Amino acid sequence: MRLTLDHLVMLQTLAEVDSVTAVAERLWLTPSAVSHRMREAERRIGVSLTERSGGKLRLSPAGVRLERAAKDIIAILNEAESEARSMAGGVTAFVRMGVTSYGPFRWIPKFIKHYSSLRPDIEITLVTVPRNDVYASLMQGRLDVSIIDDGMVPSGVAKLPLFRDDLIAIMATDHPLAGRKNIYAEDFKTYNLVTYSTDRASGWEYDRFFAPASILPRRMITVELIEAIVELVRSGYGISILQRDLVTPSLERGELAWAALNDGLDIAWNAIIRPSEAEGSEVNQMVTELSSWIKNSANL
Repeated sequence: MRLTLDHLVMLQTLAEVDSVTAVAERLWLTPSAVSHRMREAERRIGVSLTERSGGKLRLSPAGVRLERAAKDIIAILNEAESEARSMAGGVTAFVRMGVTSYGPFRWIPKFIKHYSSLRPDIEITLVTVPRNDVYASLMQGRLDVSIIDDGMVPSGVAKLPLFRDDLIAIMATDHPLAGRKNIYAEDFKTYNLVTYSTDRASGWEYDRFFAPASILPRRMITVELIEAIVELVRSGYGISILQRDLVTPSLERGELAWAALNDGLDIAWNAIIRPSEAEGSEVNQMVTELSSWIKNSANL
């Protein structure tokens, strides 16, 4: 490796600003020191890493390629440092648990606390990953286990079913559909649907609710934050379809009304791990305990 970590940090910083002076301020260096470091990096690999554009300093294509790698390298090193510090407190191993942005979160802190009481030497860390990146993250070792719905379980992984969660429609308590026990696709024709994603993912509402009826809502509004969806629905801006686990606190407080889709639809959640994971590994032990713990419905 010809470049040092200092070179990579400099490139990452330059991607966020547009001058040597700004980089110097961020890194607590002098502008001449930054210029010297840049020339040194370019000399070591034999290619220009910057270019001028509109009077501003930008990374060249080669610099952009290195900066992208620098992000991953620095993130990995930061994580390793954090884990090393944890080991000073008696932690001997880490299990990285991946969850999707709209996955089942509410019960996870309770399980982590439970597992910590059983195995204080094991630290579970949470990593949020896009659905489409779960397999790559798992196989490349950035994750050890992921909690994912049935529709996105990739081939080539070991799957352990965990639980099923209702997929429900939510609306404001004074919405015209409030009070209904069941609603159907045609009920959405005159209302806005506030949704996390318009991707037609297997097993979710488009695939199992709208497509069979050949009906879509009047308008689909994408909001990639569950809390924002809940607030928009509560204000009467539209209705939404979410898994019950995500909105249980709001339902219990009486802030939202809900109804079943058709005669009831649910989503199956699973833990997936690498097929090469050793039977007695820390990951397998944690997943086995998770499955046992989650069977007690009082935990969810």
